[in-house]
Amino acid sequence: MNTQQHKCDICLISVSSPILLGIYIDNKLIKKFESIGKTSDILPQLFSEVMNEYCINRVFYANGPGNFSALKLTHIFLQTLSIINNIELFCVDSFYFTKDDFIEAYGRIHFLKENNDIKTIKLESKQNAVFKLPFVLDATRFSNSCFPLYILPATIGV
Repeated sequence: MNTQQHKCDICLISVSSPILLGIYIDNKLIKKFESIGKTSDILPQLFSEVMNEYCINRVFYANGPGNFSALKLTHIFLQTLSIINNIELFCVDSFYFTKDDFIEAYGRIHFLKENNDIKTIKLESKQNAVFKLPFVLDATRFSNSCFPLYILPATIGV
């Protein structure tokens, strides 16, 4: 470990493209990365770059809903990182990072959060949620019980 490394927290949104990663010191966003591409390619690159300069204490991330493959890859990647580097993980649902009402599932099927319940709904047209990293990280909104939030409907009416 480089003795010049700064201790930080990371916030990751990888449920859709672009993937967003923020570096936080004292709960304040000091640097952000935005990458378009495959989650499996981007996560190792981003974390390698960050870990060359920073010592990561905790990772806060969106555990879904969102892209099913991205959720699985993110979960496996972060669990491995946590075990190998003794990094604490905290998660929250994806709606925490957007002001939009809908998050794309597939096609015209979207996720909607009502009264703390997340369900699917079919819309007339596709809507893409815009995700943003918070400027101030509120750790009280996150849970340390981190599992992917898979919400797959059995059937959707046409």
